[in-house]
Amino acid sequence: MAPPTTGDSITLSLSHEEAWVAHAALLDAGEAAVDAGDDAPEQCRPIRRIERGRPLAPRDAVLLRDALVDYLGDAPVRDRAPGRALLGRIDDAVESRSPSSP
Repeated sequence: MAPPTTGDSITLSLSHEEAWVAHAALLDAGEAAVDAGDDAPEQCRPIRRIERGRPLAPRDAVLLRDALVDYLGDAPVRDRAPGRALLGRIDDAVESRSPSSP
């Protein structure tokens, strides 16, 4: 089931473990962007919104999904189950907002 949406935003209800994994994944993605020369990585925006319990803009949801995909390949064992659960929900939310194919 896709998370509820508020207007164009995606509201996620995260467990403590899922929030931790989201933070770790986005932080890793942001650090990789900085290493690649980005002075203000866009991955910081969803971190702040998640920490404040605010809905994610669709672009932020895509950033989170992409960060989770990259992170879960080498994630610590403790992060894998909550990370996969969150990835499934955020992927459903992103896909449900994508324009349908004809």
